[in-house]
Amino acid sequence: MIKRSCLIIDNEDQTEEVEKLIRDAKHQGIELDCHQFNVGNTAYSDILTDGYIDIEKVCQEFRNKFKGKYFDIVAFDWDLEDDHITGVELIRQFTSNKIARYSPKIVYSGVLDDVIKDIIQENLDLVKVKDTFKPVIKDKAITKIKSLVRNRVFDYLDRGNRDPMILKFLSEEIQSTELIIVQVLEQYPELIFDNNFVNEKFNGKTFQEIADFLKNDDSMANEFKREIIQQVIAYLTEKI
Repeated sequence: MIKRSCLIIDNEDQTEEVEKLIRDAKHQGIELDCHQFNVGNTAYSDILTDGYIDIEKVCQEFRNKFKGKYFDIVAFDWDLEDDHITGVELIRQFTSNKIARYSPKIVYSGVLDDVIKDIIQENLDLVKVKDTFKPVIKDKAITKIKSLVRNRVFDYLDRGNRDPMILKFLSEEIQSTELIIVQVLEQYPELIFDNNFVNEKFNGKTFQEIADFLKNDDSMANEFKREIIQQVIAYLTEKI
């Protein structure tokens, strides 16, 4: 049985859904460690300010609650019942604060088609061209739509398709390379890399220090991944 982990971020309590998801996963040969994080729910006022989502508090609570945990997939509810923060904006904030950076993400909504329609309708102008009026979408709409396809979101789906998609992803997809490396390194945080790297920046570093590079420094992370690939290829070449 393979082990996988997931996180559901929703403003409503997901206890029943999480329990069912764990049962369904077991039937597919997956030992699922599934958690929920309620954002936007007034019952959890510790991460709200004046009734609205406080990103700084959310990030701090996430770090406190899920310290040392890594998720193979994170599902975000689009509608968090906040005038300023949607699931996509929360992903952007998480990315900016280096939270769950390498975990694949999905965004779900009960009214996803309506979300797209509203973005377009709210930013639609009619421009007169000769004797007729031509509909033109404002740049603001383009920006909002582009935000739906960045931030490492691999799918947008209706709420009813959320759990089947989570199970499908966990059974079929390969984990993020960065996520796998970080998980392995942090199992042995005090071990030290010998002086075997071409890039001397990594020689003498502990496994934890390298894991921190992967989580916090994109340029160093890319250099380390390149080193690992080169080392593996060199090792395999010697064995041929």
